[in-house]
Amino acid sequence: MKKIKIKSLLVIAVVSVISFFLNPLDLDISQKIILSTLLFSVACWATAAIHKSIVCIILFAVYIIFGKSSIVDLTRMAWSDTFFLIVTTTMLSVGMMKTGIIHEYVEKFFRKTSKNIFLLMSVPYFFGIILIFLIPQAFARVIIIGAIFNHLLSAETEEEKRAKQALIFNGFIGITMTYMLFSTGDIVLNQMAIKFSGEAVQKTLTFGHWFQMMSVPTVLASIIVFFLTYLIFKNDFKHFHAGMIGNKSFEKKELTKNQQRISVITMGIILLLWTTQGLHPISPWIVALAGVIVLYAIKILEPSDIKNINLHFLLFILTVFNIGKVLGQSGITAVLFSTLKTLIPASNSSWYLLLIALVIMILHMCIGSSVATMSVVLPIIMPLLIDMGYEAQIVTLMTYIIVNIHFLLPFHQATVMIGTAKEYYPEKYMLRFGIPMTLVTFILLQFLYFPWWNFVL
Repeated sequence: MKKIKIKSLLVIAVVSVISFFLNPLDLDISQKIILSTLLFSVACWATAAIHKSIVCIILFAVYIIFGKSSIVDLTRMAWSDTFFLIVTTTMLSVGMMKTGIIHEYVEKFFRKTSKNIFLLMSVPYFFGIILIFLIPQAFARVIIIGAIFNHLLSAETEEEKRAKQALIFNGFIGITMTYMLFSTGDIVLNQMAIKFSGEAVQKTLTFGHWFQMMSVPTVLASIIVFFLTYLIFKNDFKHFHAGMIGNKSFEKKELTKNQQRISVITMGIILLLWTTQGLHPISPWIVALAGVIVLYAIKILEPSDIKNINLHFLLFILTVFNIGKVLGQSGITAVLFSTLKTLIPASNSSWYLLLIALVIMILHMCIGSSVATMSVVLPIIMPLLIDMGYEAQIVTLMTYIIVNIHFLLPFHQATVMIGTAKEYYPEKYMLRFGIPMTLVTFILLQFLYFPWWNFVL
């Protein structure tokens, strides 16, 4: 359990109490308690003042006592297909990592492209797309890419060390950009963006429609970000040379031919059932569960691997998923909606969307977590922008893009943060990249995504 940050917790508590008594939105007592507790929770998540799970329990208790949603309604997410899919694909991803099959192919490709820095930088983008269909969780994909790059690249001088760090950082960015192509690109972030947006968006943003909306602009955005990364770290990349790549192969678990054969056949069947989901009644999580059972049966997965299911994260997902529901059913969303309509004059233009994008970006910088930001922002801005004539799916995707590709500090982007946690590169790399990306994010929205969405809708 992490230590409690007493000073941060006291400041957050004082601010929350002050907001309760000031009551600028003229809320009733229950609404004030819910909103001030939400403010307290978001601030604690952002600053890690106390353990995330403690905050979740406090907020969930407030949902039950002062909200208008039933316990059954609040816990519905815990037995939803999405929740089961997160759990089963976590285990499936662990199993695929332990086979070492993916490591082998990535390593071969890595060595073949090592003589050209641009080809080497493109490896994570290439495998970032392919691995989406093999490993549904982005966390697992960046762990694989990071581990391979870290193992194969040797650095004897400070210059070589910086080149190695820049290459691994580029790998994490490549994974982050490419999983935006598909609704299944990141089984957590992408699916939560859809879930937080309500039933209408869930019916509209199918796998095919997401791809139609995101494919072309994301490919172009990836190219721009690719060269932006090169420009930002150009002085580091220039120290890379093929001699930095060692001859030692990545160490992986030894499998029998039978284990290899069964694991490959299993993943082939899983991919077939996932890609033909509309042609059969089997839920994706059941398909994943069957794969996990097979991997346990052939002893690739072991009983101890169950620890990879992060219960704290699942509690966090369950808690933030209900933010929009509680705010709506308690009447707070309607009050915020009315206030925002007064503060922000209506305008049906892409420039107005950029203003909203700026607000979302600022909130993301304050809240920190991408998932938490979407859970707070989408239920509030969605009715406002729909009332002004904007498509709900555009609001969803715009918010998703902002919280995914724009970050300044590690806690703003959990996938890229893994690289800092494993000390593959320093935290300052995220700030170094994030400052120019602040402007580039608006450029990508205004000149790539908005025009394409207007074209396809």
